Amino acid sequence: LQLSPADSASPSAMSAAKKARFAKVLPEAPMVTDGTIAFDTQGEAFFSMGEGTHRVPMSMHAENRARLCERLRKRPEIGTGAVVFLQGGDDQPVYDTDTNWAFKQESNFQYLFGVKEPGCLGALRVRDGRALLLVPEMPEAYQAVCGPRKPPAWFHRAYAVDEVAYVQEAKQALLGLSAGELLIFQGDANRDSGNKLPEPEFEGKASFKIGREASQIFWDEMNECRLVKSPKELDVLQYVNDVSSHAHVAAMRTSRPMQREHLAEATFRYQSMLRGCFRTGYDCICGSGRRNAILHYGHPAEPNSELVAQGSMRLLDMGAEYHCYASDVTCSYPVSGTFNEAQRAVYGAVWAATLAVEMSIKPSVNYKDMHRLSQRTLLQKMKEAGLFIGDVDAMMSAGLMSYFMPHGLGHSLGLDVHDVGGYAPGVFCKDDPSIKENLRLGRDLKEGMVLTVEPGFYFIDYLVESVVEDDKLSAFVNHERLKEIWTHCGGVRIEDDVVITSDGCRVLTVVPREISEVEAVMAGQEWMVSAACCRQYHAPGPRL
Repeated sequence: LQLSPADSASPSAMSAAKKARFAKVLPEAPMVTDGTIAFDTQGEAFFSMGEGTHRVPMSMHAENRARLCERLRKRPEIGTGAVVFLQGGDDQPVYDTDTNWAFKQESNFQYLFGVKEPGCLGALRVRDGRALLLVPEMPEAYQAVCGPRKPPAWFHRAYAVDEVAYVQEAKQALLGLSAGELLIFQGDANRDSGNKLPEPEFEGKASFKIGREASQIFWDEMNECRLVKSPKELDVLQYVNDVSSHAHVAAMRTSRPMQREHLAEATFRYQSMLRGCFRTGYDCICGSGRRNAILHYGHPAEPNSELVAQGSMRLLDMGAEYHCYASDVTCSYPVSGTFNEAQRAVYGAVWAATLAVEMSIKPSVNYKDMHRLSQRTLLQKMKEAGLFIGDVDAMMSAGLMSYFMPHGLGHSLGLDVHDVGGYAPGVFCKDDPSIKENLRLGRDLKEGMVLTVEPGFYFIDYLVESVVEDDKLSAFVNHERLKEIWTHCGGVRIEDDVVITSDGCRVLTVVPREISEVEAVMAGQEWMVSAACCRQYHAPGPRL
């Protein structure tokens, strides 16, 4: 939808003669077009970062809204006058400066509306799914700084909603929806951060009843909606995994000893941006050597800045983001291009654990059991490699793997890298004391869930020290073999993004995984990235 000269000019009255005079000097080509929002031949809106990138139809968000309303209508606690009311994300200044942090839309707002602009509000009438978008009215001077102002008609068409009004008109617009009770996102805190979203604020809010009990139900149902992905969401997640796979392979091919670790991050970001992904879902983790054991290495205090030593292992955990949907992929490999014996042993154990889980997951399987399966597989394989001694059942009972894999097996994935729905409503990670690690996903799996499978094996100084100093735990460890392996391998993690199918799973990530594949690609062999190349498993056996 192209802005007319009248839209770009001052809203004050202008004589016909002056308008005609302005029209004569105005260039024919618009200053800006619709940018990342475009329209197909049928007039349907879609998001895209340009030629060759994935088209996300705005109908996806309309379908998300319909699915949420359908779930809410089934709840007897939700009245006929209920209206979901959400506040979108706002620009956030960098401390006390006049610059802003890079904007990302609030995830629930993105799920329901797909709006890229900050400062918006949204409402959804539960009984019929009528969608209202409230947008900020920009001052005339906005045009000099940020470009032409978009009229409500543009938002109406671009985001496939039923009604658009300005933010200051929220009260009247909600009255027009016959809002008897507002459902706001004020249920339990986020399961991973412990944080809550601020309560939406708007002029005239006091005129409406906030349904506190109903808002908790809305919170639960929203999380359950976001947990199971629609086919269109799966298309986005496949695309962002394809992009991440391309970028990881490029980083793998260009890795060299005595380079700074952050050059791998630069390669990944560049390759992702070429394919329309200008954000990553989280800070890039680009360890090498003993720093592979720092689970979230790459934070501001340790910014992927060390030299990569000759013969060391690398651990790169990086995931591109597209239309706010994240990927989360980890590759581990020797910078030399060839695994030595110790590196082969640890990598082989982690890959065996990955396969054991991916060949077993399907609907109704509980992910806590998969976490335990990965631990048991790692213990068995590292016993075969000579690191551990004794009975694996006894090692499990003693909690030995907590010292070598101090994190959970995986998490839900979607609009947030640690996405919502990891536990069923009313259930929390702390409810099961048998799981010592921070397992972010601990529920029965459902078809359409997208999650990570990310076993790892690490030599973390203080945890290894705890094992060595504990008589019971130390008895399971071959200390000579420990030093030998630790010298060559600080840590290994393999992380795939997978979608649960009707009888198994499909791996969305397409990167080299077998030792032979990793070595061949690093030696220059071609690697194909395509959804057709995804590994697929039908529990209990694989089908490649």
